[in-house]
Amino acid sequence: MEYQAEKIRYISHEVKNQLSICDLYTEILQKYCEKTGIKDETVKKSIDSIKRAVQLAGNSLIELKTEQPLDMQLYSANELISESYALAKVYASAIGVNIEISLEEEYKIYADKNRLEGTLINLIKNACEAFTDDIKDKKIKIYTQKQDNILNIIVSNNAKPIEDKEAIFNDGYTTKKTGSGLGLYICKKNMEEMSGSLKLLKSDKVSTDFSVQLKQ
Repeated sequence: MEYQAEKIRYISHEVKNQLSICDLYTEILQKYCEKTGIKDETVKKSIDSIKRAVQLAGNSLIELKTEQPLDMQLYSANELISESYALAKVYASAIGVNIEISLEEEYKIYADKNRLEGTLINLIKNACEAFTDDIKDKKIKIYTQKQDNILNIIVSNNAKPIEDKEAIFNDGYTTKKTGSGLGLYICKKNMEEMSGSLKLLKSDKVSTDFSVQLKQ
């Protein structure tokens, strides 16, 4: 029973994150439709993003009701990163963060698509929330590095440094007023279940860099 209660908390957190994306894109749609009408590419892209976010939330709800196993398949890393960016960029747009993606080569990785995308979205969202108003040139960079048969996906930002680096992956740890302290904990567990890892490489005045590692 304790395990099930814990599982429900974790999955509910993931659903909340995905539904927040839906809410943000709905606001974009409403404002844009008022100004220009429905027939516009921006509206179409927003609708597509909402559909994908709803799909992710639906998958999480299915996992809430049943013990859903990992769905490990071979994917294009570039495509998964690009899809994650498309879903999460609304967080960056809202506060003027520039996201740069550098994907020079095509890599194939074994992953559970929903869990990997959820991890990348969470890292981007966290980075956006770490920016303070006094940082004028807000940047997030996402790039890949290959080491033997391991692919590193680096998510880097120039927001304020993390103060308690040892505690960020602990269950319940948060510095946000409305945070649950579950995001990074869940992401780390998900990556480990995929025989991968999520690590904080560094966090200083220059940048904060997270690494997502998966086998090719």
